[in-house]
Amino acid sequence: MARENSFIFLGELMNAPIVLLNEEYGNYRVTFTLKTLRRNGRVDYPKISVYGLNEETAREYVGKLKPSVFVMTRGMLSTKMIKKPVKCESCGEVNMVDTLQTEVISYSNPYVFSGKIDPQNIAEFANVGNLIGSLCVEVTRKDSATGPTAAQFQIAVNRRYRVRELEKATRTDYPWIKVFGDTADECLKRLQKSSQVYISGSFQTRDINRHIICKSCGGKLVYTERVGEVIPNGVEFLNNCLFEPKNPVETAAAEVSVDEKEEA
Repeated sequence: MARENSFIFLGELMNAPIVLLNEEYGNYRVTFTLKTLRRNGRVDYPKISVYGLNEETAREYVGKLKPSVFVMTRGMLSTKMIKKPVKCESCGEVNMVDTLQTEVISYSNPYVFSGKIDPQNIAEFANVGNLIGSLCVEVTRKDSATGPTAAQFQIAVNRRYRVRELEKATRTDYPWIKVFGDTADECLKRLQKSSQVYISGSFQTRDINRHIICKSCGGKLVYTERVGEVIPNGVEFLNNCLFEPKNPVETAAAEVSVDEKEEA
């Protein structure tokens, strides 16, 4: 299957970078969060990780990556199931819940700008990317009372690049896709599990409240989770998609026309 998983981000650094040592490989990872502005005015907060750094390079990043500087990086969306601890305020029990973490793994050296940048001037290309993947679930309709048609689905995206420090078996990522309006209608009509699509769009982050039941006391717990998903501005239907057959009358007319030409 063709491989495409590439995003470009240009935004303001929100916090000082976190530096982690990988003792197995003897190298470092630098992680930071950017604040990006899309052309529709939406603000997102992609989490960026740079792997495989030696100590000297990691120190250089820490020296350059100061809050409020503008950074540009190119990378791929990476998904991973992790355990999130949620403490019950009633009994103190720590409940572990499964959550899908979506981050950006940079496969280029992030560029740090020396001066201020007006986010409005870069909104057109501050958060853009492309994916090729196959649906691993059926498309789900998500209508609201006032908004347009909405739908979502998850795709399997084969990695072009492998990160040595991550799980050795990781070759595929599973980002969620959310579509609206006419695009949602077309996806609901054309897509099924295993359909292959090419997507161009932006990476969206949003905070949502999750509800669980404490395994110890049965109390209701609410926690906030930051989720990441891709919002397409274009979806191309590639393989194993549902296309309406041609009009039988048109097909018959075309066959008659061909027969007449052959007889002539």
